Amino acid sequence: MRRPLALACAIVLVDTIFYAALTPLVPYFNEEFGLSKSAVGVLSGAYGAGVLVGSAPGAYLASRAGVKVAAFVGLILMSLTSLAFGLVDAAPLLVLARFVGGIGSALSWVAAFTWLTVRAPDERRGELIGIMVSAAVFGALLGPVLGSVAATIGLVPAFAAVAVVGAVIALWAVAEAAPALAEGQPFFATLRPVLQPRLATGLWLIGLSPLLFSALAVLVPLELNRLGWSAAAVGAVFFVSAAFEAVVHPLLGRWTDRAGYLRPVVTGLLITVGILLALPWVGNPWVLGLLVFLASGAFNAPLVPGTALFSRGTEKAGMEGALAFGVTNFAWASGYAVGAPLGGALADLGGEVLSYLFLTVVCLATLILLRKAV
Repeated sequence: MRRPLALACAIVLVDTIFYAALTPLVPYFNEEFGLSKSAVGVLSGAYGAGVLVGSAPGAYLASRAGVKVAAFVGLILMSLTSLAFGLVDAAPLLVLARFVGGIGSALSWVAAFTWLTVRAPDERRGELIGIMVSAAVFGALLGPVLGSVAATIGLVPAFAAVAVVGAVIALWAVAEAAPALAEGQPFFATLRPVLQPRLATGLWLIGLSPLLFSALAVLVPLELNRLGWSAAAVGAVFFVSAAFEAVVHPLLGRWTDRAGYLRPVVTGLLITVGILLALPWVGNPWVLGLLVFLASGAFNAPLVPGTALFSRGTEKAGMEGALAFGVTNFAWASGYAVGAPLGGALADLGGEVLSYLFLTVVCLATLILLRKAV
């Protein structure tokens, strides 16, 4: 298990470095191009929109050509768009680079998840998924650092470095032994199990975490900047928060393996509601940073249990691994693509209170639905 786990972790690590680098650069782009909160949300959400568009093609490519091909193509796309993100000097081109990078992410993530879960023993699946997600979180740790460095030394050298690392991991994926291809089945017919209530619940929980955190990643950097903190300070907040998240995910995985998905999710959502109700009223940057720290654990609490729930359910239903995680990508991307632009748009319409109130209602509705599902 060590080699597939190491490769899967490396793939999602470099991918999330590129994805998370934007956070401390939000104030920079806001000032450089005069972007509104809605426009910043579109820039941030373009990555999720790319994942959304690339989910079905990524699942198809991985299931028909193999996870090795999907990983290589996805990582090369990410590397090229990372380099482009450092070179372009217009907001529409930045959005395009993020969008295409999201398409690459859809391919590489489905490859990483399939590579890992095909080899993972069932009794350790939640734990191993948690470890892989923590690797992604470690990328989210380095992303804000990269963004802070880019704001200081320039975008080109910082994002070119990510491109080089991505290309190296792509070559590693080509050299690694990959799981055998499953027997060919009609592509869309294999998606029918997704309509089962437990699988649909897993998908909703997977999409809920990015919905919450992508809105936070748009609103909080702008608020911290308004309160006088620099891009480096914003990056430090999200660095420390991502470090906490990296510790939390494997623990959530073990908790899920032992107690089922419900308890970790309900606990996380109850804490999330408290954080969301507090966020609009905070005027101290240190307190705001503390809430982001707590949110990094609570907002992401549904992700690992939801992924484990969906993974086990699709396996029992006989759904091919690559297709199952293509659907997982779609669920995650849906939350991210909606959360960032919607959070910014609601803030422009009625202030941050309206954005956080909307997210609170979503969490409370989820708690009610989970209670009915028990």
